Amino acid sequence: MSEPEPRSGTKTGERRRTMTEPEPRSGTKTGERRRTMTAIVIVVLLAGSAHADWQDLQGAAWAHYELSGVHDLDTGAMTAPKFEDLTLAGLRLHGFVSHSRIGWHIGLDAAAGATTRTAGFAYDVAFLPVGFGIRFADTDMVGLGAGVGAMGAVGTLDDAATFPIEAFTELAVGGHVRVLARARATYLAGAPGRGGGSRTLSFVDEVDGMLALRIGHSYHEYGFPSGNGYFFGVAYRELLGVRFAGLILGYSIDIATRHRHDRYE
Repeated sequence: MSEPEPRSGTKTGERRRTMTEPEPRSGTKTGERRRTMTAIVIVVLLAGSAHADWQDLQGAAWAHYELSGVHDLDTGAMTAPKFEDLTLAGLRLHGFVSHSRIGWHIGLDAAAGATTRTAGFAYDVAFLPVGFGIRFADTDMVGLGAGVGAMGAVGTLDDAATFPIEAFTELAVGGHVRVLARARATYLAGAPGRGGGSRTLSFVDEVDGMLALRIGHSYHEYGFPSGNGYFFGVAYRELLGVRFAGLILGYSIDIATRHRHDRYE
């Protein structure tokens, strides 16, 4: 007897189903998820530097992509600087992590741009490895950081080593609005002509700050509270004995670890 030929119906149906299955769609939130994953990486790197069990860590981080422009408010001053506008674009990346709500802070700021009236390439960079941050609610945070950096502009502002001390806060107001604020006092070295340039705080050389509102969204994807959105606000500086004020805008991301009580629910 000859062996019956194998039936192909089942395999054929399987092949048809395989060939006709639609490919998964990326969805409308793909871009948001990628940005959220970028922020998660920040917290993971901070956690790795702490050499501790991931499950025991608490922390938060934020990143700002920002553009600011400030204008000389004291145009008629006797010691007017060589420029009347300072425009900078750059990135600010800060975070903190520990076993409690109060954590060790680290931050990195880098911006570049130009001055006007007398044109010159400008830069402002800082590394803030000392300080602390306090987290409450999901991603609300306040903190203080200190470090070292450099700032100057070619032909218009003497290059100087900077030693900034910065206070910052990020607070959610409902589910779509977030307040972003920071204030920095800076001591200088290597540029005697810029010493004592703050009119508000006589014991420091320069000050700057910003206050903005972010409009965006908050999430709890991948088990992490996070949020992002665009912000717009005011910027302020004092240097060379002159006040500068203007506008700031940009894009912001925030991320935090899960609360301990959420891990065991």
